[in-house]
Amino acid sequence: MQIPTRKSTAEYAHLDPRPDSFYRELFVGGLNLRASRLVEWMEAEGLTPEQAAADRDLPVVAVLEAAHYVKTHRDFIAAERKRERAWLRERGLLERQTE
Repeated sequence: MQIPTRKSTAEYAHLDPRPDSFYRELFVGGLNLRASRLVEWMEAEGLTPEQAAADRDLPVVAVLEAAHYVKTHRDFIAAERKRERAWLRERGLLERQTE
């Protein structure tokens, strides 16, 4: 599983890596918002990309790029969520669940 880097993300004009962040997935440029969180919010609210872009004051293409990134990097994003949950559990910030 490859961690996105600037070189591997050249196809995305509106998504950027944050090398100093715990999170290794791409962020929406200009916002402290991971691509997966933008897409999850848009889907949960039943918004179109145009509506989500208007609400977040983003170009529509930025929302479309985030949706494409999430769709094409599902395994990586799932692994990142698992890593985040483990980190939170280690610090007592998330209850252990039976899996």
